[in-house]
Amino acid sequence: MRMESHFLPLVPFLQACQRRGHEVAVAAASDLAERVGRTGAAFFPLSHPGDGGLGPLWARLRSLPEEQRTGFVLGDIFAGAAAGAALPGLVEAAERFAPSIIVRESAEYAAVVAGDKLGIPHARVAITSASKDAELLPHVIPFLDRHRVALGAPLDPSGASIANEPVLTLFPEAFGGPALGRAELLRFRAPRAEAPPLPEWWPSGGGDPFVYVTLGTVAGNMEAVRDMYRVVLAALAGLPLRILFTIGAALPLESLGDVPANVRVERFVPQDEVLPHARAILCHGGSGTVIGAVAAGVPLVVLPMFADQPFNAERVAAAGAGLAVPKEGATPETLRAALTRVLEEGSFRQAARAIAAEIAALPLVDDAGLALEHLARA
Repeated sequence: MRMESHFLPLVPFLQACQRRGHEVAVAAASDLAERVGRTGAAFFPLSHPGDGGLGPLWARLRSLPEEQRTGFVLGDIFAGAAAGAALPGLVEAAERFAPSIIVRESAEYAAVVAGDKLGIPHARVAITSASKDAELLPHVIPFLDRHRVALGAPLDPSGASIANEPVLTLFPEAFGGPALGRAELLRFRAPRAEAPPLPEWWPSGGGDPFVYVTLGTVAGNMEAVRDMYRVVLAALAGLPLRILFTIGAALPLESLGDVPANVRVERFVPQDEVLPHARAILCHGGSGTVIGAVAAGVPLVVLPMFADQPFNAERVAAAGAGLAVPKEGATPETLRAALTRVLEEGSFRQAARAIAAEIAALPLVDDAGLALEHLARA
């Protein structure tokens, strides 16, 4: 089970530390070794439950009411099974590497227990736009305390270790942020180079507005949401738009059915190269895509499916930078209507541009390296 989407939010902060001359190591599931290697960081492989270990949990998840699923994923899967499998290797890696600070992403919980066990400070990179930590923490605490007992780490029944953990984020204030305990919240922005011209994918439709569509890199692995690709294509068919639809590496092309003439399908395109050209974006609400869109001043239609995506969709809609279409109510007609509205009503683009200006005023993520130095000494 590859979790590259959980590693990518850490990369800007990893690179910021490297630029300040720090030695950096990444501990993660072994299938991320190649991706981590491209950053130049040292790599420590960790155990992972895999599809065999998580299969029964995913099956149980499908039987739960929608309102219980996020708590189950964060508690039973991430804080429970995944953290439990990773912890022995993570403690060993931390003892060998002896870091001054451990930086984790929001859904990685083994680092909290390992850091507290070894007396190493830890911070997190927030990968969700609006924190629901106070609501979700009770789902996590029981599993972490079981791991603490097994490792001989101090118990934390109130969850104070997470509640007071420093937070680094690329999300702007307009999207809210962690509001839990006494956590210090540090906001940054990623550097963005000027985008190259779009490839000439639509020789006969060069004057139509360009729209970027993506459902991320993970959804194509999941049978439960694969039908949504056909729903999206049906919504796009016949619109006077040039549409780029990136589908990731795992989705079988034949599962798409007939691709409309106005849609170009690619496995992957660096989004920073296409977002600035877009009049609108239709996406799943993953953090990287949402941040990239509003940083470019582009409004969104968000079709959230799991994980942090519903939270991000809520914040996009609340900020006026786009519309959210719940997966349960998504049809070609509802998606087409939402996209048409976002393209035609200028208020969405104005809100997205206002957030882009807010992001542009934040310090560059390069400053995060210095911030982590200070946190390590605190």
